[in-house]
Parts: sequence; C-alpha cells; structure tokens
Amino acid sequence: MSRNILVQRFIKSRFTGFFAFLLLSACQPVNNNQAELMRRAADDPVAAVTLASQRLASAEYDAALRWFRHAALLGDDIALHHALQLQQREQGRLATAQWLQQQLDSNTINNAAVNLAQRAELGLWQQNKPRIAGISHALGCKLTLQPVISQQAGADNWQSLSQQWQQDPQLSQLPVCFLPVYTLDSTVLGCTESSDTLIQCHYRALDTVVETGRFSQLLVIAGRGKASYNNGILQLPDNADLALFRHEFMHVLGFVDEYPLTEQAAIAICKPGMRYPNLIIGDNSTAYLQHWQLAPEDIALTAVKTCQSIGQQAYRVVSATNVMRFYELGLPDLYLALAQQVLQNPQQLMPVQYYFAYLARQQQSWLQWQQFMQRASEQGYADAQQALAVD
Repeated sequence: MSRNILVQRFIKSRFTGFFAFLLLSACQPVNNNQAELMRRAADDPVAAVTLASQRLASAEYDAALRWFRHAALLGDDIALHHALQLQQREQGRLATAQWLQQQLDSNTINNAAVNLAQRAELGLWQQNKPRIAGISHALGCKLTLQPVISQQAGADNWQSLSQQWQQDPQLSQLPVCFLPVYTLDSTVLGCTESSDTLIQCHYRALDTVVETGRFSQLLVIAGRGKASYNNGILQLPDNADLALFRHEFMHVLGFVDEYPLTEQAAIAICKPGMRYPNLIIGDNSTAYLQHWQLAPEDIALTAVKTCQSIGQQAYRVVSATNVMRFYELGLPDLYLALAQQVLQNPQQLMPVQYYFAYLARQQQSWLQWQQFMQRASEQGYADAQQALAVD
C-alpha cells in the first residue's frame, strides 16, 4: 500500500578497517601453494583465515565466507567475528542470525565466543532484551499501539522515533499511546530484508501478545524493505524515519495514498460511497461534508491519480501536495483535524485481534478464533460483535 522507501544500504565505514586489514594480509607472499594451504586449512584456523583473506581480495565473497566460517568452527573467535560481518553484508542480518543460532544450538561454536552486543545486533537476545518504556498522553489513550522489535537496530530507532513523535508539534497533539516495547528473537519473527518488496514477518509468533495485550494495533519495527499498513499491523523497516512513520500511521486512521494505486488495491478502495478522511471517490462531496461536519469552503477538491488504474476519479480535499502523496512532505492542518475526529471513535478502526481471528479461522483453530474475536469485540469493533452474535 505504501511507496518504496528507505532502500537498504551498506554502511562502508563499519567494515573499512576489517577489509583493509584482510586485503593487506592477503597481499603478503604465501609460502605454500594452494593445495598445501587447503590441506593445512582442514584443521588449522590460521591457514583457513589466510585462504579467506585471499578469496576476499579476489572478490570471491562466498568462498571467503566459507573459509572464515571454517576457521570459526575450528575455534578462531576473530574469524567468527569476520564471518558474521561478511555474511551480514552479503546475505543480511536474518540469515546471519539463523546460521549463528544453528551453530550455538549444535555446540559447534561456544556461547562465550559471541558477546552481548553481537547477539543484540543480530536479535539473539538471551537475557539482555532492551527495556523501553511506553508513552502515554495527557488526553488519554484513544488509540494504543504495541511496538515490536527483533534486533538492536529496531530498538535504537524506536527510541529515537518515540522521542521525535512526542516533540512533533502535530503528532504530539493526537491522543495516541504506545506500550513498552515487546521484544523477541529475529529468528522467531523472521522479517524479510529485500529492499524491493513489502516487509513480511512471521506474525503468528505474536499470537500470545495479541491475545493478551491491551492494544488495538501492532507497530512492528523490524526487517528492511517497503513499509506498509494492513490489518492492524503497521510495519516499518528498522531504519525508518519519522516522516515515513507518520505516513504509515495516517493509514491506520483510514487515510488513503494520493498516488496511483495498483489495480488490485484500487478495486478494493475506489468504490463510490466509501468514506475516507482525505479522499472523495467520484464527484459528489455532499455526503463527505455531512459526515465530517465541514462546510464547502473548508475543502479544496483537487484531482488525484489514486484510482486511475480502474478509470475512477478521486479528489483529495486539500489543494497542496502532501504527506499522502510524498511521505516527506507536510501534514495539512485539515488532515490533522480529521485525524483527531477519527480518534474520537477509535472503535471503528479494525483492531489487529480481528485479523488474527481471521488467521485462526483459516487454520480451523476455533478456540483461538473465539479468543481473538472476543478481544476485538471488547474494543467495540462492530464486525467482531456481529461475528460473535452469529456464532
């Protein structure tokens, strides 16, 4: 539903010293030929590191990684550090965490070889999970979100984002609360890291917290790729900035993108009579004005391309291009006022528990369906109440 933002990048400075050292060492004369060196490397970590350095110098990264790993399995802790760094660069943090966890589980690598900072970076927390307090609001909690993180980068970024939210002159006006961070291992949540696709995670790993927590929306800050909001889950990459967070949060409140949607999305969204805070589908603004208690002079209908893929015209209600077209742009005052209106009736927003009930039903887990649907009903969501009444 959202634009492609925040492409995953490799921060060169982090690895500069490491690779410079290895390239220099690889340039030193090798007394033994390759066959002899490889024979020695079978049980000699020094020889294995030499081979890894040579492969790295010739840009054979897969081979370099294999030899660093081999040296690590022979007990070289420095080689393990290099292997973890190289694999993160080449394959991402999730794949690195999965490999390391396998080695720890099989005792091929000693637990003491991996320090707490390395574990946190990869999201293998043990007992060192970060504790990040929640955020309340002076006007109460009309909407409550549960932040979820699975790696240190997400924890660090949420601390920054939450502070910026409270300092933002517009967002800080909204009666929105955030619970203390919920943390689980990256290998359990399993968020994808492809910059070209929407981030996807193993959301069913959150069954327990969704069933028992006192919130209606999940805020998952993990993985890399495109941000999104769907079915009560606001998904951000762990390097998201406040502008992206703000854009996706507006989706929570029912605001629609003002750029061209895919045909599939447009079919679902662009139906005359559908009610959105920022858009009017078709040419009739009367029902919109009545619902939002606005006068004609309060809005400035401006054609947008949201629904062009299905030949339907849509209009935003402000003249200026804004955050719903390009997330870096500003939030119009009218949109802020409409957001505050939406938050006066938060029971109309679909809670994530309703979506988890749907997932449980797909698996014919009827007890879970009942539990999730009950939690959605308790939040006043009419569709959940109706589903329980029919059942």
